Amino acid sequence: MKRLFSLFLASLLLASCSQHLIVNFSDRTTDTGSLVIQPSRRIYAFLDVDGKLLVEDKNVKKITVNQIPVGQHVFHLICDNSQFQEKVDETKDFTVQPGSTSTHLLEVPPFSNGYWISKGLYGVGAWAGLVFWLSMYEDDE
Repeated sequence: MKRLFSLFLASLLLASCSQHLIVNFSDRTTDTGSLVIQPSRRIYAFLDVDGKLLVEDKNVKKITVNQIPVGQHVFHLICDNSQFQEKVDETKDFTVQPGSTSTHLLEVPPFSNGYWISKGLYGVGAWAGLVFWLSMYEDDE
């Protein structure tokens, strides 16, 4: 039973915690629209709209910004790029119509070789530690 619990606990520790993040640009409720940014894979994002920082270093798979006033706006999105082959730094102008949603797809570059090497070493270390820990309780059953 201890082994089964240990495997369950290990799988929780190795799980991803990215989220669909929803933020409000303002308190205004009339004559507003939304912006949806959909990255091709999860990222640690920083997002500002018209110079107002809305997202700061969050692990996201989708960002929705609600209550943006009607008109021309600009968003700037960057992310922790040490894990990617190229820098992720996107600035785009967008127009908000009343009650509409402006959707932008964000192409995220492939992971770098260093990312895969570090993930492989972390994975091997985690499983080796788990096997060692389970072998210590072999006599308990």
